[in-house]
Amino acid sequence: NNLACQEAALTGEAVPIDKVTNKMNIPLTENVELIPLCDRHNMGFSATLVAQGSGSGIVVATGDDTQIGVINKLVSEVEKKKTNVLKQIDQVSRLLALIIGIATLITFFIAKYVANQDWFGAISTALICCVAMIPEGLEAIVTLIYAWATNNMAKKNAIIRALPAVETLGSVTVICSDKTGTLTQNAMSLAAFITSNAHYKFDMNTTE
Repeated sequence: NNLACQEAALTGEAVPIDKVTNKMNIPLTENVELIPLCDRHNMGFSATLVAQGSGSGIVVATGDDTQIGVINKLVSEVEKKKTNVLKQIDQVSRLLALIIGIATLITFFIAKYVANQDWFGAISTALICCVAMIPEGLEAIVTLIYAWATNNMAKKNAIIRALPAVETLGSVTVICSDKTGTLTQNAMSLAAFITSNAHYKFDMNTTE
């Protein structure tokens, strides 16, 4: 009954989509999955809102089988890649672990067979040297550097949620975005309108 759904969260359309009960005329050779979601007027989707009217339907998919579920599944399966700085930190950490391990063994043998300490004293001396060689401030230094870079980006009106993204964003040369802006703003702007005796245009960059 006069049903319309707000599907901006799924399709980016800023205006509600009117729903119908008529069967869609789809050629037998066409893949149904390739039909845009905004053109499926006889379907209601999970995670969308009813803007007006009422209606009843048959549930054909739940969970990960829904359209929003497919998106969530694809996002969760995205492989997390480390930036160059994080890769270099891992390499330095492995190298430090190797050096510290070797130094600990050397310290133990010196304490045991050169200084003639007992087993407990030699192990304690080796562990003390091992703990002392661990660079505990390395993580704090990297975080401070990222925070400083994030602060500089914020001054240029670029807000970054994840600190390591500073490095990736710094190497970006091209940014692709939706031409209408509906995917991010969920809004439509009046650019121009025509009356019987005039043609009016609006500056879409102004807030007035």
